Amino acid sequence: MSRMKDTITYTKLTLRGFLRRPGLPTLLHSLRYYSAWRTSLVPGRNSVKDQLPWMAFSAIAFLKKIIRPDMQVFEYGSGGSTLFWAARVQQVISIEHDKKWFDRMQQELNSRQQTHVTYLLREAQNDPDFQKKDYRNPNDYISIDDNYKGKNFESYVKTLDQYPDASFDIIVVDGRARPSCIQHSLDKLKKGGYLIVDNAERDYYLAPFRFDSKEWHIRTFGGPVPYVRDPSNTTFLKKR
Repeated sequence: MSRMKDTITYTKLTLRGFLRRPGLPTLLHSLRYYSAWRTSLVPGRNSVKDQLPWMAFSAIAFLKKIIRPDMQVFEYGSGGSTLFWAARVQQVISIEHDKKWFDRMQQELNSRQQTHVTYLLREAQNDPDFQKKDYRNPNDYISIDDNYKGKNFESYVKTLDQYPDASFDIIVVDGRARPSCIQHSLDKLKKGGYLIVDNAERDYYLAPFRFDSKEWHIRTFGGPVPYVRDPSNTTFLKKR
């Protein structure tokens, strides 16, 4: 795609991001990341190769500010983010639901000898009561994805339950059955830790929850995302 077409696409993307989250910061962030966004579209570039989370550039920039080398991180969903955390924190526990993707990422981790990463596969299970359930309900453990009709992610979500409360500095929700993942994450986060919900423009992820401002500080970063031509939001909930 030519530079002119890229510029037009990026302008449209910026406007879409602004409509989702109006304000000067959204515009400034969008302008700041044009060059990085355009570079990310080069064939062969992806989040695994670049070892980056697949979220808005502004969210990645904030992550880099809050990371400490002593952190304990748990993530639902794996990929470039797993490699990103592995290079920066003390321990990473990553849960994946897709066997083919799991095998690919396992090879990536092995090639880098990332011994402080615990990587676990938890595939969806058959659910005879699927038709009675609602993907928006945190207690139902199902996904809106048509590829997983008739299945639930209860085992996947509940992997986090084996760890004591207040175990993690960061918990990332970027996989399946996200309302359920959020519900199980709340007690497992340390005070001062961050619950990170990607693609938070999908309102049903956070809609079931009421976060008291005395207990949680909430910030949302939105705008351009590397490798794609659509904007997205990432919400950070800091536990007070």
